[in-house]
Amino acid sequence: MKRVDSKSFAVIAIAVAAVLLVAVNMIANLWLSGKRLDVTQGRAYSTSAQVKPLFAKIAEPITVRLYFSRGVADLSPRHAVYYQRVRDLLQQYAKLANGKIQLEFYNPEPFSDVEDRAMGFGLQAVPLGQANESGYFGLAATNSTDDEQVIPFFNLEREQFLEYDLTKLIYNLSEPNRPKVGLISSMPVEGFPQRRQQPWAVMQQIKDFFTIVPLPAEIAEIPKDVGILLMIQPEHLSEATQYAIDQFVLNGGRALVFADPNPESSAAAGMEQMPQPPELGSINKLLTAWGVKVVNGMVVGDREAAIRVNGGSAERPLVADYVAWMQIRGTNVDAADAVTGTVKQLNFGTPGALEKSDGAGTTITPLVTTGLQSMRMDSDKFVGLPDVVALFRDFKPQNKKELLAVRITGTAKSAFPGAIGGKDYTATSKQPIQVIVVSDTDFLTDRFWTESQDFMGQQVLVPSADNANFAVNALENLTGSPALSSLRGRGAQNRPFVLVDTIRRDAETQYRESEQSLSARLADLQKKVQTMKPRTDETGAAILSDQDKSTIESYRGDILTTRKELRNVQRALRENIDRLEGVVKFLNIGAVPIVFGIILVAMAAARQRRRKRRAAQA
Repeated sequence: MKRVDSKSFAVIAIAVAAVLLVAVNMIANLWLSGKRLDVTQGRAYSTSAQVKPLFAKIAEPITVRLYFSRGVADLSPRHAVYYQRVRDLLQQYAKLANGKIQLEFYNPEPFSDVEDRAMGFGLQAVPLGQANESGYFGLAATNSTDDEQVIPFFNLEREQFLEYDLTKLIYNLSEPNRPKVGLISSMPVEGFPQRRQQPWAVMQQIKDFFTIVPLPAEIAEIPKDVGILLMIQPEHLSEATQYAIDQFVLNGGRALVFADPNPESSAAAGMEQMPQPPELGSINKLLTAWGVKVVNGMVVGDREAAIRVNGGSAERPLVADYVAWMQIRGTNVDAADAVTGTVKQLNFGTPGALEKSDGAGTTITPLVTTGLQSMRMDSDKFVGLPDVVALFRDFKPQNKKELLAVRITGTAKSAFPGAIGGKDYTATSKQPIQVIVVSDTDFLTDRFWTESQDFMGQQVLVPSADNANFAVNALENLTGSPALSSLRGRGAQNRPFVLVDTIRRDAETQYRESEQSLSARLADLQKKVQTMKPRTDETGAAILSDQDKSTIESYRGDILTTRKELRNVQRALRENIDRLEGVVKFLNIGAVPIVFGIILVAMAAARQRRRKRRAAQA
């Protein structure tokens, strides 16, 4: 038998491998089409089990038209891959809907009837750079009653939210009659048209699923068709309004309450700054009867969860941890509750503390808490521009978790001893009440959870935290319809280096203490120099003795030395953090390829030794 040489064998092996590759792909396409294996964290590419029944319950047909120009694929391969993902997901939805979702795919050629229809739906055209031609990558869907939902363009920045966006679109078309939510708020959540201030972005998120019914602060009865109350900083509620809310909840109404002892959003929204603290007494009266209260005049901070901000000025920027602005994640968010089960991160701004009230008889379930490195601080420290560095320096953790958001359930008693204004009176709830309370309103403002990016003249919201998801999840849960809650936590995939942050924070604590000591010493020396008053002669000229001159020179020398030490401490802090970041970058970028390189070299060396041994034996 003729022996095949090594070169020929290598060619045959490559040819066989190529044939096998083609065969495996053909078999996979034939037998495994529609099969998916999702091994991503959080199963971000799998259809949620809670969402599947939503498609099965679609009663009227929905037509979904997906428009994608080949010219877009030619210019951007990433959009071509994205298009395939959109198409695959829509086909999954159509299969789950048992024929109630009809799919249509179009390639809108320039100057064609298809392009005219795409423009008629309001899809966003993008220039292709060829004879003023335009391309499209959008979606338009309609139901049997001609309701219409459109995604003008599938922006790559929102690719991680694809399943949420598509499911929301189908949900809106399949459920045209949305639950009504009564809104009571002293904050400009709906915007100020006369001041050209836009509504808070979270309100549009809520309106995608609910009909908002604004209610005045002076209201004697909650409308019958309102099933949920959304109260955002409900201040100065009249007794009649308090009674109406109390009876609403005791008779089966649900409530989501945001109450804040230090609402920064008031000033940020252009509202007049009140000289006295917010009036939370009226809502606290109700909350206390239901089981919790917001602690007045106190702000909660968490050193471990602090957000880094610029605490200096434009001339002298100073980056530091702002202990009253927090990123809450991990075990501090209840993973077992439907509202927070899929939430990855929540951002808070100077929130208050919630305390359980005595004798309420209800069950208080923590939804969001701080870590053990928390502390209560007087809200007076946050009037105007707070001293971020001083707050961090003076922070003394209390080794206690503070409640930031809770769920109240169980049998509750009325906050009133009897009926008011001849109204019907319920002394004890007829069924377990359902109330969710959050001790922050800044939580809902745009800057704490989203960024607005301009795309072809349109503003696209890209969430950086799950604050809006929490609000919508809570409202859906209170309606008893948490169909989309499982999708909302998939958007914000911020995975920080927790160990690195801990090391940096400990180092910064040490350096800030040294900085405080040196700053105090420097101020004392400067004060001593200023208090030395020289004698004057007849003409008023200053006379300094040799001892005075020597003392002043000594002080000035100490001042220069102290300033140098202070600069060295501040430089050491920066160098320590930069060194730590350098190590992390090396481990992530360089170490892994180096390790693999060493392994490959070792394998090659071992193979060479085996060949030499075989050659020697032959």
